[in-house]
Amino acid sequence: MTSTGPQQITAVLDEVHAEAWRRVSQQLGRIELRGAHRRFLITRMGHTGSTWLAKLLNSHPDVLCLHEHVISRAFPRRSFDSDDIVELIQWLAGDTMHGAYLAAGDVGSGWTTHTVVLGGKFASAVLMRHPARVLNTRLRVYPVDNSYSEVPVTSRLTIRRLWDIDIEAVSPVDRIFLHDLLTFASQVRLLGAVDLVLRIEDLQEPEYCGQVLEQLTTVRYPPDVIEDAIRHRVNVGPVPQMTVGEILGRFSPAQRTWYRTILQEIAPVLGYDPDDDRPLGSVNRTRTIGSVPMGDLPQVLGTTRCG
Repeated sequence: MTSTGPQQITAVLDEVHAEAWRRVSQQLGRIELRGAHRRFLITRMGHTGSTWLAKLLNSHPDVLCLHEHVISRAFPRRSFDSDDIVELIQWLAGDTMHGAYLAAGDVGSGWTTHTVVLGGKFASAVLMRHPARVLNTRLRVYPVDNSYSEVPVTSRLTIRRLWDIDIEAVSPVDRIFLHDLLTFASQVRLLGAVDLVLRIEDLQEPEYCGQVLEQLTTVRYPPDVIEDAIRHRVNVGPVPQMTVGEILGRFSPAQRTWYRTILQEIAPVLGYDPDDDRPLGSVNRTRTIGSVPMGDLPQVLGTTRCG
């Protein structure tokens, strides 16, 4: 098993998901926006702080922010697919708000495929959290919450192609562990395709958080609202938090090997030191939302389920 870089991962993802790309491109490639309000779509993995971010975005009276709304629309079914996400995006593109909001969007419903295909029609972002902390939360909650934990066939094929791992030969929890590693690594496909790449850790800085919110929505959030949200986080895990080193020490030997092999080249590209909480700086951004060049903001890195 050898490590892989962004280009190799992107190439394999594009090959394995070629049919999905084609289908979504046909469905969304010519989508038309009706109504003048801003639309936004934020993709993310689970356990990245998306509930908190959606609550904060939705705290402004001129902004409607949904959270994983595709799940609500698919209910009572216990799963959803790409067509469900396309239907949600088409609904957001319509003029269903009738001028009631200046911005409307969703956190957590879109997959990589949908976010990339939308191009500049929706303001787009990917939300990240340190991979060791994402995996630690997954391992902690998995025994009591197995929802949305089935590994797709395309992910099994991608893991085999990139790292020569037979996912069928490992335990169920290790399958989820490997799939989450793939999902994190797959986010390199979004670099250059989304308007903002966000680390949840950096959104705890009020001024930067306010800039991000305004770039996504065109709406200025009161500083006291942002500061109050930062003081009152949701879904906070055990306190005090373990260090990244302590988390890695709790992984099994096989899990540590997979973690380091898969992420040693990818995590730094996404702004993370895989073995430390220390951020690794910024990534140059060139995308534009509206008339504001994204390079004017301090760009720091912070599916989604793989799609």
